[in-house]
Amino acid sequence: MCVLDWHGKEKSKLLACGIETHMPIANENQNLLINSDNLDALKSLTHEYKSKIDVIYIDPPYNTKNHKFLYDDKFDNHSSWLNFIYPRLILACGLLSDDGVIFISIDDNEVAHLKLVCDEVFGANNFISQFVWQKKNKPSFLHQKVARMNEYILAYAKDIKKAPMLSVESSKPKQKYPLNFKNNPIKELFFAPWHVEFKLKDGVIKAQDMSSKTIGCVLLDDVEIKGGRNIDGFRMRGGWRYTQEYLDKLVENGATLSVGKIPFRVNLTKNSSKLKMMHNFLTKATCHMPTYEDANSEIVELFGFEVFSKPKPTELIKTLIKSVTYIKKDATILDFFAGSGTTAEAVMRLNKEDNGDRKYILVQSNENVKKNSIAYKNGYRNIYEIMRDRVKLFKKDNN
Repeated sequence: MCVLDWHGKEKSKLLACGIETHMPIANENQNLLINSDNLDALKSLTHEYKSKIDVIYIDPPYNTKNHKFLYDDKFDNHSSWLNFIYPRLILACGLLSDDGVIFISIDDNEVAHLKLVCDEVFGANNFISQFVWQKKNKPSFLHQKVARMNEYILAYAKDIKKAPMLSVESSKPKQKYPLNFKNNPIKELFFAPWHVEFKLKDGVIKAQDMSSKTIGCVLLDDVEIKGGRNIDGFRMRGGWRYTQEYLDKLVENGATLSVGKIPFRVNLTKNSSKLKMMHNFLTKATCHMPTYEDANSEIVELFGFEVFSKPKPTELIKTLIKSVTYIKKDATILDFFAGSGTTAEAVMRLNKEDNGDRKYILVQSNENVKKNSIAYKNGYRNIYEIMRDRVKLFKKDNN
């Protein structure tokens, strides 16, 4: 594994140790809003939440020249940015549950370095994917040489063997699948009495060759239909998708068998949907994923004005959280670069959709808002106040 080294690395690693400071915490029905420097917060959370966080999503400050940071370090080179993020990732790793997953938003400037740091902290073998998110509806021409339209989201598991398959959708239930499969070896299947639904008139279907030009299939026994069901068992010879044992198990678990016409093929309808593996291309075209412009509209709709610039879209974070917690609906989600509080709204929206009981922990410092900003003119003095009020406004609008 390639290990990234930089000036001040060992010193920054020591920042993950030490005694935590007092943290002002607002308890919102077992959900936590923490007003603190996130390094101190992560140290304190370790006592109660070590190996208990199911999903971490963070959107750390990007290493850009035009961004002014709250922290003492001026981020004027890669080393200082890495010294900032490194100890926080170490602490975050300790908080993740054994089957937990962390998502980290990042842009072109530091994605390569961040990947190497995460390989070291979480283990290169625990890398899940580098998601590509379309951040703009139209290209931005503010960069040199190329118009950028995307950002990245790195995903790592605490333990790749224990983490769930990332999924946000399922195959359609009640979808019919033909049992015949021409490429498989020829063998017999037995269909038990009353187990096949025939959408035909009652009567007797004689044993016969049911083959077509592409599928070989022979009915070996006469079939008497009564009330739309076969009153006796019958055998068929052909190439099949499933073994007799597996087919019987599917039927035992609620799958249904049906025939619609003569010559017939027996169709299987499963009683439950099947999870689909999530893809890593999050765009308008592939999955209707919102952009920064859409996220700004969300903020304006909630506050009545653009209280925060460039928040991440709720749907983006909701999708990432859902991809891990579709079964574990009492999961705990942590965001220690909480900003305007999009993660809290994403959790609440997801709970509302699937009747979940997920909890969120958000950490945000008293980073000052600019005096010439719309937020300042409307009474806000720091970002924590914006985060706190976003949670309150969403709850008020959705009670």
